[in-house]
Amino acid sequence: MSPLPLDGIRVADLTHALSGSFCTQQLHLLGADVIKVEPPVGDDFRERPATFAAINAGKRSLVLDLKSEPGREVLLRLVERSDVLVENFRPGVTRNLRIDWQSLQPFNSRLVYCSISGYGQSGPLRDYPAIEWAVQAMSGMSASYIGDDVDGAYLGVGVLDPFSGYVAFSAILAALLQRQQSNLGQYIDVSMLDAALLLMAPRVTALSTADSESPVGRARRPTMVRYRAKDRRLFVAALHRKWFERLAQIVGAPELVDDPRFASQRLQAEHADALIEAIESKLALRPAAEWESEFVRAGLPASVVRSLGELLAHPHVAARGALTQVTAPDLGADAMVVGAGFRYQHDQPAFRGGIPRLGEHTSEVLAELGLGMAGDA
Repeated sequence: MSPLPLDGIRVADLTHALSGSFCTQQLHLLGADVIKVEPPVGDDFRERPATFAAINAGKRSLVLDLKSEPGREVLLRLVERSDVLVENFRPGVTRNLRIDWQSLQPFNSRLVYCSISGYGQSGPLRDYPAIEWAVQAMSGMSASYIGDDVDGAYLGVGVLDPFSGYVAFSAILAALLQRQQSNLGQYIDVSMLDAALLLMAPRVTALSTADSESPVGRARRPTMVRYRAKDRRLFVAALHRKWFERLAQIVGAPELVDDPRFASQRLQAEHADALIEAIESKLALRPAAEWESEFVRAGLPASVVRSLGELLAHPHVAARGALTQVTAPDLGADAMVVGAGFRYQHDQPAFRGGIPRLGEHTSEVLAELGLGMAGDA
């Protein structure tokens, strides 16, 4: 395969579960050699083989007991030969294991060391136990899109783990660029709570300005709705006046444009139920897919509200090369996994291997480090 941007970069991956593993998966897609350091029992997510496969393709699995001195010695040898280390233990764990940033500096001053945690390495919430849903609750994110009347067992959309991993990924790339100039490593502290604030940045700013008092900003927007059509729901956005005029024309209700109740966004919000009912009465006459085609031709953002399965079967996904088939021994079959979220003009990001079995590459990596058999670690 052609060289990729991170060819020659070695990553010591001490992560488990999702956010950290997502980060190192992105590094691998750009060519990095990712050594996934797992405890003898394996990553937590090996009990969920499909999820594990989705975020660990192409990595090499090295089993080490980091609580033992032999295991730590092997890790130190790996650190000496690595460019990046990523971990997502609870704050304080790496210090107890003597593998924190300060402890590893003498072994590799050029090491880019990234810690991913729920609330960061500092602050009053530092030691709070954290998973995605706890941080969503703490941050105000879940309250922003899940009402109190919704079943409490519905937790929301899992976005913070992968997004936190992507924040870490971008910070690591920047630190590697910086190292080219300084010849020194960098310590990176990534917090899922900080990532949540990033995702809600417009809302955060609105709360500190007069914008937060805007009734329109808080109200329902009846021209951006998952409307009911004849057979299923259809999303349409007609926020701008010209879009609203096109929508009214397409559905055969030009009178909506001249209706004084709908003359502005503020008035539309005040009469949201009436406007939605008027639009849906027209959409109910035809299937959602037919309406989608018409709205899209007219330049309006629109889509049938599809399932994930329907999207994966769409020819656009294949045309973009969004999925890659990799070997997945623990699943008993090959798996389709999502690749990079971007495309290059040439030398596309790619996986270089399948889903590693637990400890599959231990002997191989130890040999590269000039060490003995797997049992020595």
